Amino acid sequence: MLDKVKETIEKYNMLSCGDRVIIGVSGGADSVCLTDVLNDLRDIYSLEIILVHINHNIRGEEAKRDENFVIELGKKYGNDVKVFSYKVEEMAKKEGLTVEEMGRRLRYEAFYKTAGENGKIAVAHNMNDNCETMIMRFFRGTGIKGLGGISASRDRIIRPLINISRDEIEKYCHEKGLEYCTDSTNNIAEYTRNKIRLNVIPMIQREFNENIVASMARMAELMADEEAYMDRAAREAYGKCEIEPKRINIDRLLKFDRVIQRRIIRLGFSDYSADLHDISYEHVENVLSLVNKESGKIIELPGDLRAIREYNTILFYKTGEKKDFCYSIEPEKKYVFRELGLGIMLSRKEFKNYDEKLKNMYTIPLNYDKIKSSLVLRGRCSGDKINLYGGTKTIKKFFIDEKVPYSKRDFVPLLTMGNDVIWIKDMKTSVFFKAGGDCENILYLYTWEV
Repeated sequence: MLDKVKETIEKYNMLSCGDRVIIGVSGGADSVCLTDVLNDLRDIYSLEIILVHINHNIRGEEAKRDENFVIELGKKYGNDVKVFSYKVEEMAKKEGLTVEEMGRRLRYEAFYKTAGENGKIAVAHNMNDNCETMIMRFFRGTGIKGLGGISASRDRIIRPLINISRDEIEKYCHEKGLEYCTDSTNNIAEYTRNKIRLNVIPMIQREFNENIVASMARMAELMADEEAYMDRAAREAYGKCEIEPKRINIDRLLKFDRVIQRRIIRLGFSDYSADLHDISYEHVENVLSLVNKESGKIIELPGDLRAIREYNTILFYKTGEKKDFCYSIEPEKKYVFRELGLGIMLSRKEFKNYDEKLKNMYTIPLNYDKIKSSLVLRGRCSGDKINLYGGTKTIKKFFIDEKVPYSKRDFVPLLTMGNDVIWIKDMKTSVFFKAGGDCENILYLYTWEV
């Protein structure tokens, strides 16, 4: 057992000398085995070990029994123990999640909190868990990544028992005289994973393949290797398609095979949803359908994620990213708005060389007599309009005509008087407000990049 675990640790570079390791300990055979093994390896790797136990408050006295057991287990090995207690069923109902999902979220929050910035998190997933997970994902219609099973190591999470079967774990505990707790809910065929463990896998072992757990482990390793290769290829392809952050060129996208196209789409959302569990095959296909849709078409996805076709591009974004801005602008005051990349000043004085250090500075003379109320720098609003040489045009129509991407329209600074737009950053100045040659009262608009 110890040699197999060391081989797994070294193969996936799970531990380094001096690591702080958090072990998630439920009190069951798997986590007790993991605790014993890592403590056997503690001196070899100079490990600092902390046991973390989560009381889900679902099984009453049995849950309290497990908590006390883990505390005593820590004393046995000289490990610090951190216990977190949550009313998982109540929290799951409030959040609209299953008890399983809520429990998993809370467990990993507790693990990361205890681990700090650099600590490793060791969890006791084994070969049987991997088999169950792969079957669950297969039933849901997963791709290669899902069939790769539970990763041996990801981020700071390590799974030293991933190549050890449940039978081996129980045999190890028996031979070493290790006591452990049995969770009564494991024998209730109510949760999906329990149904697979209690019903599906035993049926496969009887009727098809008695070594299904080991067979699935081999397949998981093959799928994981292929997934890694495909991911590298997809990331290289994404880099060729991306023309600015989160925006890809459709013509470049279509040069790749459909398999790579799907992966490019998923990568477009990776900054918003690291594991992408909620992005299904159907969602990806819907986003890909944008290549045949008109500009402005939006595809909505879970988690407030969106994809929009803008002319010959697809933009990936998350709603709620828009930050409204609205600033009163008074004459003879200098304003710097770094979030807008803009410096601005209004003055009755004309400065021939206001500040040579300012980047891309522009001077626009305005007719002061036509400014009847306070001026505001803001984003677009319903009813905004601007006077051009061809007549008055709504800002909405102006942006469409100028092919300003939909996703950028709310971020374009406008200098306004009510719904009258005086100036559009980097684009136009109203002919109504711009000072002519016979204008007596001039207000100079100075703008520069910051």
